[in-house]
Amino acid sequence: MLLFLALLFSLPMASVGAQSTTKLYINPSKVEYWTPALNQTFTVNVTIANVSSLTGYDFTIYWNQTLLDLVYVEIQPFLNPPCRVVNNSGGPGWYRLNFTSTGEPKSGSGPLVALSFKAMYDPVWPENATSILNLADTYLYSQTGLIPHDVYDGEYSCYSTPPLGLIIMTDKSSYEIVETIQIYGNLTLGLSPVQDGLVALEVVNPDNEFIIFRTLHTGVPPASQIVEIVAVTPCDEWGAPKNSFGIGSTAHFNVTVKNNGNETQTVRITVNIYDVNLKTLGLDLDILPVAAGRTIWTIQSIPIPITASAGGAKAYANAFKELPRNGGIAFCPEKSAAFTISGSRSAETETPRSNSNPEGTYNLTFKLSSGQTGNYTAYVNSEYTIHEKTQKVTNRLTFSVTGLKYDFNGNGEVDISDLRRVAKAYGSAAVDDPETPWDETQYWDPIVDVAPEGGDGKIDIFDIRIVAKHYGEHI
Repeated sequence: MLLFLALLFSLPMASVGAQSTTKLYINPSKVEYWTPALNQTFTVNVTIANVSSLTGYDFTIYWNQTLLDLVYVEIQPFLNPPCRVVNNSGGPGWYRLNFTSTGEPKSGSGPLVALSFKAMYDPVWPENATSILNLADTYLYSQTGLIPHDVYDGEYSCYSTPPLGLIIMTDKSSYEIVETIQIYGNLTLGLSPVQDGLVALEVVNPDNEFIIFRTLHTGVPPASQIVEIVAVTPCDEWGAPKNSFGIGSTAHFNVTVKNNGNETQTVRITVNIYDVNLKTLGLDLDILPVAAGRTIWTIQSIPIPITASAGGAKAYANAFKELPRNGGIAFCPEKSAAFTISGSRSAETETPRSNSNPEGTYNLTFKLSSGQTGNYTAYVNSEYTIHEKTQKVTNRLTFSVTGLKYDFNGNGEVDISDLRRVAKAYGSAAVDDPETPWDETQYWDPIVDVAPEGGDGKIDIFDIRIVAKHYGEHI
């Protein structure tokens, strides 16, 4: 009895193990591209698996002719010769192959035919494009009849690459020379913020002279760089570390740069310095070749102007492929170093905001140390790679800078002479009525009619108060 039961249970298992389902399928089953993919070619195989005693096959494959064009067909030597083609025809969006053998029937697995397609269309973001590689009207022949089989289609997909976008703004379109300037914006890929991007920024003055070079990140800086700034160190003119420089002297900074790539890179190395109030005190620029795998250093020197405030200061070192105004991008995140400016000029109380922002955004605040008025231009550039596709984006804006609003004599400072001018006109008014007593208008001075904003046609205590509030402002 036990022997009988053992034989009984072993029969189904042996039967299942002996079964093999014949398959006809597209290999690879899925082909994917990201734009731009126009005119790219790829090859798929119509493949058979687990077939027994095959003597011929017949199938038709269909696809979206708007997306793909069949450019080459190569019949593979799967069947045993002699063989002949019964039907080998095609047209836009379809291809049929009927192939037979009068040789020994073939068993096993392998490709039957290789089909090469060319991409004919790039979808525009946010659309994507997909075409089924549809195996239809499939027949597998043996000497005794048709061979049952399963059919598996393939699929071609082309995904539109989200565009890289870079926005730049200022919080105001016009600034007084003493005001804090804020440049900010965001870097996006499609509708998503780029959380590991670098934005190269250059600001030029009305004479088109650069006053700022900075590299701002939009979240977490990218981990790997072809060129990296290893360190920036305050030093004397010979490179020995030094942390304090006096107003009117020259500060020096040792910048070390490493090329991690396989090719020589020409690097624009810049250093910007700012005082305790983030006034732009000056910068230096070196253009140096850095050989593959090499580390170099350079000393950059920047005079500290008499407009600088004493106290803690910072230097920012940057490395660019080209100047941002010429479309250059940053090689790597910037590096900073703290130092001290010594002198008698007292620091102001305002502390501008630092570059700490939501992911995908960048921000820079600063003040101008020079008294130059006119239109300033800010250039920003960024480059980002996704799905092995690199995109570059540029942008720019212009903002204006005016002189001190309450510096009526233009000496670069709101001082006692400006208060005296308001006081001299105190009580006067802009009156066109000829019957108005002469002494009410004899000291009328429209320049000092500043309160409320734009003036109200009279000089009173409010005008004196607002000028007194800005007393001591200087360029």
